[in-house]
Amino acid sequence: MHALILAAGRSSSLADSTPTCLLEVGGRPLLSHQLDAARAAGAQRLTVVTGHGHDRVRALVAGEVDIVHNERFADTGSLYSFWLARSRVRGDVLVLNCDVLFPDHVLRGLLHRGSALAFDSRCAESREHIKATEEGRLVELNKEPLPQDTSGEHLGLLHLTDEVARAAFDTADELVRQGRDHDALSTAINIVAGRHSIACVDVAGLPWVEIDHPEDLDEARTEVWPAIAQLGTKFQGTTGRSSARPNGGIVRELGFSGERPVVHGESGRVTIT
Repeated sequence: MHALILAAGRSSSLADSTPTCLLEVGGRPLLSHQLDAARAAGAQRLTVVTGHGHDRVRALVAGEVDIVHNERFADTGSLYSFWLARSRVRGDVLVLNCDVLFPDHVLRGLLHRGSALAFDSRCAESREHIKATEEGRLVELNKEPLPQDTSGEHLGLLHLTDEVARAAFDTADELVRQGRDHDALSTAINIVAGRHSIACVDVAGLPWVEIDHPEDLDEARTEVWPAIAQLGTKFQGTTGRSSARPNGGIVRELGFSGERPVVHGESGRVTIT
């Protein structure tokens, strides 16, 4: 299996010139956490698409991963970064946005659903909205609020089987040829979701955060990372953009049987605990 980490962009809301993927959380760069999570999920081939701070990122991971440099990072979107890696990726692939801190077992939960994305149904502030069917199949991803039936927030974590990954790269190729290289990857995923089933896996109640703003980074360091570090034992009141379960409910032990996390249905959708 391949893991593709999209790390070309830079958040305009973070004053620090450090690339987002190199921001330290728990004493290590965010990228290192993601690479560890990908390896733990079984990824044997790793590709990172760089842009802002390319030399610094390359210095961190030299010899560990395949690097694709998006020289046009300042005026292109995640669709273009994904497209640049089209000749490097073969077979099933995990696609990760570099600005997300999350528990490792979320990725393993996606693998058991085939093509799937992680979302949080209990987000109060959604940055990338998703709409899913009652059966848990992706209908649409959108940065703007959807008119109705929003299911939650996409974490920016995807698993695509070989067939669906090929369809996504082919779709990205068509869009880039149409001059839409500034689009987000979600443009291609929405098209592919109309032809292939992509499951939506709910991680509500688990600690995670997307780091776009200084307060997100503070939250990652002081709340989300300590909660992630405690996984494997019961703990109360998960924090982070995932929000706690109602009434301060306990996030139960991970539910592993060997290396397989428990994935079960909840209100017609799929959840991980």
